[in-house]
Amino acid sequence: MLRTGDWDAYLASFHAARPGITEQALHHAAHPDLGNPYAWLAAALPASLGTVLDVACGNAALLPWLTGHHSYLGVDVSDHEVAAARREGRGPVMLADARRLPMDDSAVDTVVSSMGLMLVRPVEAAVAEIRRVLRPGGTLALLVPAVWPVRLSDVALGLPLAVALRGPGSMPQQLSPRRLRRVLRTGGFRTQAIERRRFPFPVHSDEHAALAVRALYTPGRSTRQLLRAESILSRWARPAAELPVPLMRVVATA
Repeated sequence: MLRTGDWDAYLASFHAARPGITEQALHHAAHPDLGNPYAWLAAALPASLGTVLDVACGNAALLPWLTGHHSYLGVDVSDHEVAAARREGRGPVMLADARRLPMDDSAVDTVVSSMGLMLVRPVEAAVAEIRRVLRPGGTLALLVPAVWPVRLSDVALGLPLAVALRGPGSMPQQLSPRRLRRVLRTGGFRTQAIERRRFPFPVHSDEHAALAVRALYTPGRSTRQLLRAESILSRWARPAAELPVPLMRVVATA
């Protein structure tokens, strides 16, 4: 496991080189009943969102799915992701750390965070800041990676990829349901729902294989290892081939 400073440097370099790649991957991983993960997260939100803060927003990929809001602000520590959001005409967005949000107390009605909170350490500091800026009774909705559900058939494609990379993709921390409940409770939130779903990531072409590898956080892996992983996935590419993307949706109130 990388130290916090090493992770910060790796993530800065990753998102500088690949702004918007998380959106590309999650749009590709569409569920037949739920749609893509952004649609799934947005479906858990109340009809009226009021003032929305998108924490660790990346290129503001969630914004098109946030209907019923009066105003929106996205914050992220990557200037490259913020620039990508602005190129897409999404915003307003600004550079800011989730642990030091540039807002007054009780300033927003809804906080969302898609695939970002697991990157912030200590996560407790981010949750405390989110609670500070969220009005009493406001909604927090999170999307983070999960370790399941997966299928037995997922091993056929996932195992060769893990072997090529000498392990699966990495994360600064794993936010389990139990840990998230504890962190949210300590931070002053009431957890309303935690759900997990498997989103299929089709691998039908060389382009899909490349996207699957390049969207992973793979600190310490060489360019040769990454290219080998892409090559292995490409060999398995076929109409029925897919990788699992297990995700967890968390909804809490302040």
